[in-house]
Amino acid sequence: MTKKLYNLMDWAEIEAVTYAEEDHPKAVLGAHPVRGGQTLVTTYQPDASEVSVKVKGSRSAVKMELADEDGYFAALVKNKEPFEYELVIKDREGKEASVKDPYSFADSITKRDVQKFNSGIHYRVYDILGSHIMKLNGVQGVRFAVWAPDAMRVSVVGDFNGWDGRIHQMERLFDSGLFELFIPDVEEGEKYKYEIKLHSGQTVMKRDPYCFMKEDNDDAASIVYDLDALPGADGAWLEERGEKQSSSAPISIYEHHGTDFSKNGAKDIIKYVNDYGYSHVAVDAPFDPLYIAAGDPKEVTAFTDALHKAGIAVLVRWAPASFTCEEGGLAMYDGTCLYEDGDGRRAYVPGSDRKYFNLGRDGVKDYLLANAMFLLDVFHFDGLIISDTARMLYLDYGKSEGGWTPNMYGGNENLDAIDFFRQLSLTLHKYSSDILLISDDDTTFPGITASIDDEGLGFDYKINHGWSRDVLGYLRQEPLGRSNHYNEICFPMIYQYNERFILPLYDIADIWNEMPGDRDEKFGNLKTLIAFFIVHPGKKLISSGAVEGRGKDIKAVQSLIKDILAFYNNNSTLYSGDMEPQGFEWINNISARENILVFSRRGTKKDELFVVVANFANVPHKGYKIGVPRAGRYSEVFSSDAEKYDGFGFVNKNPIFSEESECDGRNDSIRIRVAPLSVAVYKYSPDKTSK
Repeated sequence: MTKKLYNLMDWAEIEAVTYAEEDHPKAVLGAHPVRGGQTLVTTYQPDASEVSVKVKGSRSAVKMELADEDGYFAALVKNKEPFEYELVIKDREGKEASVKDPYSFADSITKRDVQKFNSGIHYRVYDILGSHIMKLNGVQGVRFAVWAPDAMRVSVVGDFNGWDGRIHQMERLFDSGLFELFIPDVEEGEKYKYEIKLHSGQTVMKRDPYCFMKEDNDDAASIVYDLDALPGADGAWLEERGEKQSSSAPISIYEHHGTDFSKNGAKDIIKYVNDYGYSHVAVDAPFDPLYIAAGDPKEVTAFTDALHKAGIAVLVRWAPASFTCEEGGLAMYDGTCLYEDGDGRRAYVPGSDRKYFNLGRDGVKDYLLANAMFLLDVFHFDGLIISDTARMLYLDYGKSEGGWTPNMYGGNENLDAIDFFRQLSLTLHKYSSDILLISDDDTTFPGITASIDDEGLGFDYKINHGWSRDVLGYLRQEPLGRSNHYNEICFPMIYQYNERFILPLYDIADIWNEMPGDRDEKFGNLKTLIAFFIVHPGKKLISSGAVEGRGKDIKAVQSLIKDILAFYNNNSTLYSGDMEPQGFEWINNISARENILVFSRRGTKKDELFVVVANFANVPHKGYKIGVPRAGRYSEVFSSDAEKYDGFGFVNKNPIFSEESECDGRNDSIRIRVAPLSVAVYKYSPDKTSK
């Protein structure tokens, strides 16, 4: 090595590179101007026998000198930097290849991007982190970027470099926790991971939290994916989505588990959902825990677009509470508690090998907010059903005394989670005012669906698990013994308007088994539950398998659900005002002995009025007197006891005109036939006399 070249060497930095401990490799590798109008070009190629620099436009290459026997090469080039060049590398077997030098490209992530991320407000940070196919200076390649603030060094490893962490050491940006490196000629489909060197000297292999695709196996490498090739959202669907997701719309959600995102899977769901008349389908997320995608993103976007073209809104169940502690995942990502809380009592999830996200850290919040945005913006989902909301809101959820850490005020509320949900609601609704944000919460945490201005969390809806507990608790009793539990069937209306509720109906097969009585009574109870579920205030959610009856009852149950969903969809009285107290009124909720409930449902128009009679006893009534809100004609328009549903057909076929006879605290009343274990709906008309 010439003396001049020797004197230009920064031996401390060279040692950091050769020992793979350098977090600013661009300070020493690549092309750097030196005195005399020349440029020093250096590269680290540990498996090379010879390396030359081929400057664009030059006839011959400049052979580089081996400055360090571990594979550090250097050469002085007469051209003034910047200029384009390639490295001509000959390996120990004599094979020669020309490559673009990754360290000859300037950083492409801006300081503003870094500042936004560090402040927790880069809601599309997936645009900068992860692996992105792009062109820099006319050269095709992939920019890799990852967050690992406490790492000594981060390298990209993959098939393209023999999984050798010495070759592509990444550049720490602006002394932040973000690392970046553009690698030319890497193509879509390449597998990769990040090799992270910890301050202890240990190296760990981690997947990319922002990868757009990953392998579906235990080792699960991340995969380079061209996100720009995905189609945009369907414009025609977006124009009508707001109307379909309005609080005055008939929202009925079919929850489908184990979703197949293939073309055939989409066809099957479209046929099923349209056959039954659901407005929405809820699917499981195509990733776990929060990596962007486990399957092919093209399949997911094609799936949602196909359902949109069929007029079906698509919700996705999202679980931002915790992540698995699998090797190569998020746990101890850079050797520290990066994504999880450093307080072990806050981090652990009871009864599982999972850790809670540290929602008090801006980079973690940014990660989760961007992940939610990705689902809506890239995959085109119409809303999120957020699982485990309660686990996030309460520090002591499922934990024993002394096994949790209180907040700064000594309470059990997770103040960071409260702030996170408010920021999530503001961010997503600013992105699109007509998306749905649904909390799957089984606690009484106040203000889930209240506006942020009213100190609420800003969700659009909350799934009402209390309704299921109360109603099913009542129906599990023997009919003769239900009188003592009558308050349970009435109780949900006491808190119905505290939140904006979606009523869930899960696992009908299990409900069937839990119902008392013989086959006829079980079947009658089941039909009564389904009908009561639909006519009760609140939007609707039915889980997959909920239409499964037993034996010969399957068709009757399916027919009932199809018909009553059609009845719901075609009668705005049941949904246009179901979020407002004026949409419901008790007529009789004191007949505990008979186990009968009578109430009215009102729509937003003047004469939109239904009277609902629910009989939870296995006893029929003839000439049963009920009060009615207005004088006029009442026609039975639906009965769960119809012969079509394998019922007794104990119905009122002809319209009934009210009489001026006091009942249930009202001046007018009607006398009706009430079938056993049934729900019947009567439509009001202002006609006061028969024709």
